[in-house]
Amino acid sequence: MHNAGRAGVARVDITPDVPLPLAGFGQRTTPSSGVLDRIAAKALYLECADQRLLIVTADLLCIPRRLGAAVVEALTRHTALAPPQICVCASHTHSAPAIDGDYAAFVEREMVRAGTDAVATARPATLVGGVGRTDLLLNRRTRGAPNHVDERVPVIAALADGAPFALLFGVGCHPVTLGWDNPSISGDFPGWAQRALERDLPGATALFFNTTEGNVVPLTSPNRDALDPRGYCGGTLADTERVGAAIAAEVRRVLARAEPLDWRLAAARADLQLPPAGGDLAPEVLSARLDASRDVLTDFLGRGFEASTAPTRLWAAASAVVMRRDLPEPEMRRLMVACCDYLGARARLDAGSAGPRTVTAPVQVLGIGDFEFAALPGEVLVEVGDAWTQRTGSPRAFVIGLANAHLRYLPHPRHFAEPESAVRYETVTAGLDADGVAALLDAATRLHSPHSNVA
Repeated sequence: MHNAGRAGVARVDITPDVPLPLAGFGQRTTPSSGVLDRIAAKALYLECADQRLLIVTADLLCIPRRLGAAVVEALTRHTALAPPQICVCASHTHSAPAIDGDYAAFVEREMVRAGTDAVATARPATLVGGVGRTDLLLNRRTRGAPNHVDERVPVIAALADGAPFALLFGVGCHPVTLGWDNPSISGDFPGWAQRALERDLPGATALFFNTTEGNVVPLTSPNRDALDPRGYCGGTLADTERVGAAIAAEVRRVLARAEPLDWRLAAARADLQLPPAGGDLAPEVLSARLDASRDVLTDFLGRGFEASTAPTRLWAAASAVVMRRDLPEPEMRRLMVACCDYLGARARLDAGSAGPRTVTAPVQVLGIGDFEFAALPGEVLVEVGDAWTQRTGSPRAFVIGLANAHLRYLPHPRHFAEPESAVRYETVTAGLDADGVAALLDAATRLHSPHSNVA
């Protein structure tokens, strides 16, 4: 048991100074046109005796595996931390720049700088923590009936002389208060909440991580199917402020009542090699899927769609048809699933024998006091978080999603057995199959920190 430790925190601005394509919505076809609010990468470093952790967060859609691996490798050289002690994650804002080219190199450098600065500025600190609640979440997969979400808001703060100087908090929700019709860079509601906390707590740096957001959107979003482009437009800054302000207020409420945390830190990591979802499909099966999806797309887009529409513009073209014709939901889903099938089958057939037989799936487990985190490489559905909580037996067990790599959606294994799994967005675009997601949970359980109550 340790009651004294050190903490450091740092932030860097990662807002580009030129227009860039925005990530998160295939409906966008033009670069960003401005900046609604600046975006940042931040780092929190904790150490006690020989136990150390570094969490680097960023206002980005995701952490591509190449970026996550490069940041971790550089930080191990600059800080002497081991890879299991470093977690790199994203807020999942859908109004961040795509991580490509020069911008990817810039983000990598700045995330490393944030991490090294956090280590260099470590000072004596006390830890406090607590768990709040939010009622602003909607399960888009069930359309709110039942509204199965994780309402918990984990909060951990580092204090010096009784005042917080680092504040780590999480929520399980897609940052899509600003939809695909927003052309400007923004951190969405996580950015708003972080700025509000930093404004109200002078001298503090607020860091956000997303938990089980895979099938959850803000209540400000239209209650539409996950595939429906009409569910992700028309949002306003007022929506962003409403959600961000409510979360910031809840974090402040938890902080006011937070209890001391013991300085117990733990970290473990495994890099699994798992087959990608559908990676074992034979070429003839992929060809049949491509032909079937091409027929559907021809019905909606016309016979010449392949000549006139680049694959990168296909989602936007299909969405335009949904909007223009105001398609009923079954037809909308038929069209948008065909887009997914067409793009996936075409990519695998084009790759041929050069396509990956396995993908690297990093699984990480972190312990901070009595908080138990499983950091998973993708968009984690609520039911996966439930399984993690059940396996630990702890009410303070949480997922850190979008961590260290991005394998797209990570549904619970039972989602793949549901009758409509072939037309549900989260399973159609999952990065792993049911066995792969089960392997992630099993690995996290094996890695679980030794001070837990897991047998």
